[in-house]
Amino acid sequence: MHKLFTFIFILICASVSVFGQIQNPKVRWKFKTQGTIRGTAVTMGDRIFFGSGDGHIYALDKSTGNQIWKFKTEGAVSATPSVTSSHLIFTSRDNNVYALNPTSGQLLWKFQMQPLIDAYWTWEYFTATPVVSGNVVYVGSGDSYLYALSTNQGKQLWKFKTNGRITAAPLVKGNTIYQPSNDGVVYVLNTDSGKLQWKFETEGASLDSRKFGYDRTCIFTQPLLSDSLLVIASRDGKTYGVDIYSHKEKWRFTYGPTWAMATSLEDKTVYVGWSTNNHLCALDVSTGKEKWKFVAKGVVYTKPLILSKEVIAGSSDEHVYAVNKKTGEKVWEYKTGAPVFSSPIIDSNVIYFGCDDGNMYALEEGAKPIKVVYAPVPGRFDFTVDSKIAPYLKTRGFTQLDSAGLVKFVNNRINDAAPSVIVMGYDQFPSNLIGDNPESGPIRKYLEAGGKILWFGNIPNYFSFDSNGKFTINLDVPNKLLGVEYIRIEESGNYHSTSTQEGMNYGMSTWFTSTYANITDKDIVPLAYDEHHRVSAWIKKFNSRPGSGFVSCRMWAWDAPLRDDHLELIYKLAMYQLE
Repeated sequence: MHKLFTFIFILICASVSVFGQIQNPKVRWKFKTQGTIRGTAVTMGDRIFFGSGDGHIYALDKSTGNQIWKFKTEGAVSATPSVTSSHLIFTSRDNNVYALNPTSGQLLWKFQMQPLIDAYWTWEYFTATPVVSGNVVYVGSGDSYLYALSTNQGKQLWKFKTNGRITAAPLVKGNTIYQPSNDGVVYVLNTDSGKLQWKFETEGASLDSRKFGYDRTCIFTQPLLSDSLLVIASRDGKTYGVDIYSHKEKWRFTYGPTWAMATSLEDKTVYVGWSTNNHLCALDVSTGKEKWKFVAKGVVYTKPLILSKEVIAGSSDEHVYAVNKKTGEKVWEYKTGAPVFSSPIIDSNVIYFGCDDGNMYALEEGAKPIKVVYAPVPGRFDFTVDSKIAPYLKTRGFTQLDSAGLVKFVNNRINDAAPSVIVMGYDQFPSNLIGDNPESGPIRKYLEAGGKILWFGNIPNYFSFDSNGKFTINLDVPNKLLGVEYIRIEESGNYHSTSTQEGMNYGMSTWFTSTYANITDKDIVPLAYDEHHRVSAWIKKFNSRPGSGFVSCRMWAWDAPLRDDHLELIYKLAMYQLE
């Protein structure tokens, strides 16, 4: 029946990549959901698919991070989906298997599994990932069964009962399925009938976790096969090498009782992520001997991504690490906003992973951005936004510029087009940067060259002063400068604002109190709307470079103090897609 197998899950989520290296990771885009992202994303064509703890499965454009569709279930989606040209199949904590059309997100079929069986210890961060092979999808359940379902209709073909919940994906090779269970046993079955061929019992199968105060039995990770050697990582604290012909253990490796949680295999090396000892290690697959170990500052539950020179893994210490795959030495690290339990994947030199901060991240190679904050000594009129901004940003690597320095900086960036950001700690551009023709002046040219400006004040340079200090108002200046449509001189009331999806991607909270709602929707991307449904935060792009554009966003009320969390958000907004 299954002479020719297409292992969609293994193909899409392969742990070994032939793509090039990333040495200076920066965010290409982030997409904010309303829940933790713990399953691994999968890609197909121009799309990326993943689930969230908010109960949705998402389809995005993998290049831009723009949402194409989302589908709501009645439970958290913490498993990795599997995708074919016609089906996107995944599980939810509502105890169903779903199949959607990957193009439209339309429901094709749903299969309801039985209620979960009791489990003394769980720590079940993930539900089982379906594996599609030919016209059959194999999926384990917390009800203790492995199901074989028809891919097209979701009809049950057979099921096999184990003695524990199933949270690990099966490994399907030829006519054989290797299915771990949380009873500490790996069951080896025939694909056609689900008939048991043989089984391997880990040491955990004979242990009573209640005597230890933590799980010493469950198997949470998909087995690996290296020639005739089956590699099994277990929460009994051991990684095993088992001969599939003799069914005998060839070797075992342990650091003690800490859990072995994730594995990847390349050639003769298996890479293992561990629990409370915070290790990522490399083992010789023939002998089980340690080659090296890297120690993070949190648990490593993610399946290591193997590149040509490095291994990439996430940790609960809020970092993703790249280590040299020959030595285990750290090459780089990327800090997120929360623990990382979603395994990284790579596609076209972009690394994708989910995070407990609710974001799906896309990292790519980037140049180091040049970061400045404009905060001159006030003259006759003081337009300082807040005196805390410049000192804080200086501690984060920004250079403070006066007016002469800003003019020089802008002209240099027009010439070299280097990635850069200007945080405007002063609510006025120097007049010589606006120019006689604002639509072709230095500020406009800087933005068109791929620069980024973060603005917190009112309408830029809508008034000017003569030698006597008298000012005149002219909305044509900011409208021509930015190619937008300001519609009023001032609206500085404080109102409830709700972030758009794009605003949340930038790092803005779901809602906040804002001011300055004075622009139309025309030719901008709204980041937030206030309670009158007026744009209260926005971005205007002048260059296709990620991280460029004019961003107008004041996240705190008029006449209200600037808090530490506002300063942190200013930094995040400034560095989004740049670092």
